[in-house]
Amino acid sequence: MESKIVGQLKPLEYDLDFYESEPFPILYFNNQKLKIGFVEAKHQPYLFEADKVLENFLKLDSRDKIENSQLVFNYYDETLKWGYTKSLDIKTVDEVWNFVYPSEIIIDWDEKGDFYLCVCCECEWEQEHGLQLVFKDGITLTRASGNDGYYTD
Repeated sequence: MESKIVGQLKPLEYDLDFYESEPFPILYFNNQKLKIGFVEAKHQPYLFEADKVLENFLKLDSRDKIENSQLVFNYYDETLKWGYTKSLDIKTVDEVWNFVYPSEIIIDWDEKGDFYLCVCCECEWEQEHGLQLVFKDGITLTRASGNDGYYTD
């Protein structure tokens, strides 16, 4: 399998339908290299659309990340209210990114054919569930939550 954006994809040994790329620089995260996962790369219609979603996401940069800070901060603030974590002494909303560590990207689609690019992250305020950033069509951050497998609220 090959992505027109990230090149050759390799299947995972434990899930032969799931393919991933080599680490690829992500502008949104200051060119940090992350693997990109494709859930159904064997299916050409999926791979074609997944590449378009990835192409959209790769146009986002650190300015877009700063603009998205409020949604991520809201998730942090929710966990504080639930009593799951101690305050991290965040003074401005965009400082929340200092406590976020992206680990991989997965491109998925739902039963309606809607595509979501999900960035799985670790974060210092929610060690058990981490942080999931969901970008509808790779364009707009629509959800910041724990890694729960859901793409919409």
